[in-house]
Amino acid sequence: MSDETSFGFGDIQPKRIRREAEDVAAVDRIADELGFVSRETTTIQRKAKQGPSGPAGQFNLRAAVADVNEFVDWCGRERMSYREGFGRLMEMKRRAERS
Repeated sequence: MSDETSFGFGDIQPKRIRREAEDVAAVDRIADELGFVSRETTTIQRKAKQGPSGPAGQFNLRAAVADVNEFVDWCGRERMSYREGFGRLMEMKRRAERS
């Protein structure tokens, strides 16, 4: 019973298909041209910058990625920290309430 039965197929090996590496940038470009949207999550842009000194509070904020990215871009264009950007938004809010 220890002898294995051979039907003569022992020499058969599966075909190994060689595929060329795909140019990911070209694939992404073509997908964009055809209107495909990436399923990968959008990353939030982050930057590190030393803020102004003084007492500070902290809170976590869940916001839409597009809004967060717009805020980050705005702070970058204005060359200010997120803390300064938040302060400017609050100042705009206070001015709007006074008028």
